[in-house]
Amino acid sequence: MNRLLIEPTSYEILPVQLGQNPYIVHEDTHLPNKKAMAQHKRVATAFKHSHITVQPVPPHKKRSLSDIVFVANGGLSLPNLSHPLILLPNMKYPHRQAELPALIKIFKHVGLPTIPYPGKEPFEGQAELKWFNGGRKAICGYGQRATKESFMELDNFFESIYGKENKPELLVVKLISPTYYHLDVAMLEHDDTKCIIHKHSVTPHSLKRIKSFLGEENVTVIDTDDSFCLNAVVDGPNVITHQLTDPMLKPLLERITNRQVKEVNTSEFEKSGGSVRCMVLDIHI
Repeated sequence: MNRLLIEPTSYEILPVQLGQNPYIVHEDTHLPNKKAMAQHKRVATAFKHSHITVQPVPPHKKRSLSDIVFVANGGLSLPNLSHPLILLPNMKYPHRQAELPALIKIFKHVGLPTIPYPGKEPFEGQAELKWFNGGRKAICGYGQRATKESFMELDNFFESIYGKENKPELLVVKLISPTYYHLDVAMLEHDDTKCIIHKHSVTPHSLKRIKSFLGEENVTVIDTDDSFCLNAVVDGPNVITHQLTDPMLKPLLERITNRQVKEVNTSEFEKSGGSVRCMVLDIHI
């Protein structure tokens, strides 16, 4: 798997970010850049079985792009095409909408073609849609950033890209808690057909729909106060996640995924509501 990360050289927490998610910690001073840079480097070097590209933030006008480090929001790589293609996001907040020109420059620099989001509703990229079954299925989460209408727009877009007979089948579920403001906080896809989901991120009815969509045996529900444990990435035989706060989680996740859990400190980024998965964009080649 090819994966893209963006250096956190502009990373900070500003008053304008308050309210974007319940994790935001406002500090009177900028975050310690050296500490954030060191943590980000450890995330990048934790990947041993993926091709990792780390890009700097390109020169831009004097407006903070502090959240651009969370590149999972920066686009969605479309599978099963004859060439790579990144669907650009339509961010909910103006503070994040300002990232778009820089994201386009980054994708151009690494040789990835892009296509604009084909509608007016919010859509924050990979963070809101997870591919399954070789890209033939996807689970989508709305309610905090994206809307139900976002995925109606996406469904129409996919039909234009893939054709009516070959477009991915979408399961759209509502995220019911601000704690799980993106699907990539609520759910970890640890196999092409399997996922783990936080019990309190969706309704019991939505859980039944997810189990029907993927197969009941392919969906595991966990109940833990560690809300970032599934904001993780599978890298070959490993699952890379943050420093777990629940001592029962590591053996549980290893048993469910049949992989070794590798923990990386992302405490600086958690103050802004992101962890490992938020900082990694998967690229389908």
